[in-house]
Amino acid sequence: MSVADGVPGNNRHVFMTRSYIVSLLNRDRNGNSSISNSRSGSRTGRDRNGMQTHHSQSSTAAAAAATAVSSDRHEIFDHPAMATAAKSCVFIKKLALTLCFPARTINTAQLLAHRAYIFQANNSINITELATACLFVAAKMEETIKKLRDVLAHSYLISSTQPKADPQTVPASVIDKMRPGVLIAEQFVLNAISFDFRTTHPHLLYVKMAKLAGVSQATVSAGWLILVDSYFTTLPIQYPSAVIAAGSLCLAWNLDCSSPQDISRFVRVAFGISDNSALLGRRTESLDRRSRSSTLDSYPEQASRPPRKIKMTEDWWNDFGISTDDMQSFVRQIADFYLLFFNSTVASAEFIEKNKAGLPSSDMSRRIGQWRMWLQNSSTTPVSPKT
Repeated sequence: MSVADGVPGNNRHVFMTRSYIVSLLNRDRNGNSSISNSRSGSRTGRDRNGMQTHHSQSSTAAAAAATAVSSDRHEIFDHPAMATAAKSCVFIKKLALTLCFPARTINTAQLLAHRAYIFQANNSINITELATACLFVAAKMEETIKKLRDVLAHSYLISSTQPKADPQTVPASVIDKMRPGVLIAEQFVLNAISFDFRTTHPHLLYVKMAKLAGVSQATVSAGWLILVDSYFTTLPIQYPSAVIAAGSLCLAWNLDCSSPQDISRFVRVAFGISDNSALLGRRTESLDRRSRSSTLDSYPEQASRPPRKIKMTEDWWNDFGISTDDMQSFVRQIADFYLLFFNSTVASAEFIEKNKAGLPSSDMSRRIGQWRMWLQNSSTTPVSPKT
């Protein structure tokens, strides 16, 4: 697979650069997209942008840390279509949990939602109908099929003022009224993905990586939260599953570091921390030794030397065919997402209160906010972010 710097409609399964996603979101009403500027350049090096202040009215640690958020990554999340896609992902998660779907089905549905909104940002389909259709399609793709009536009944109850009612009590007339709209939305989703049902999941790979690394259960749990929450973003559209799994594990491990000397060097660079050799400790090895191979066509099973054990203090992701640039981009974007989601118009106080079950992890958002503040002050205040 390759990055879709310029992709025809029947190849929408390929990975897309962030600039290409922005060009699709910003195309005019006639469907013309100014993608000429996004067709040049590789994935590596796209994310080396200066930090720009992001203002937030919140006084929480997460809001304070959001000052390091870069405007180019902000552009996707602030787009109205992506804000709607995020709300759709919240509804998908709420609905899927009531139907006891596994994580891979939930994440596939969220991926479908993002693809649908990217390829037709100005669609007029009801958000509830589109979210329900995405989950219904994902259930068939992942072979965790549920009857459409059951899906519609739970969707109706979640949308109504009686979410805890028995789905069997939903009148048949209500189901019949909902069915046409969801089926139309399903056709819209299928057209958006060009009927391409190929998917790759990072979940199993993440578990394998965590076992090879021998990290603590707390780190494994934190990384799992990051992995599943990444599907609230366009990251799974930008990168293969190997990058999602490795990036989630690496960020979770760095969150558990109690000393600046243990923080990965590329993480410090990603957040604009000055490269102070006195603070880098074991990580003073030259960047020239890092692999610069792109992950666009590389998967763990294709790595030339699959590791038998992962040493978290080294650049272990290179053994999986993953470049440091992709790891850096993933960590920056997912950290920005956690800070922006709970400090934006998407997650208003009313929305958060109403949709607690479907939200990304607020604890992780708060933890990353504190961690980023600690990173910014690490040269003068070497205190553990876990305190």
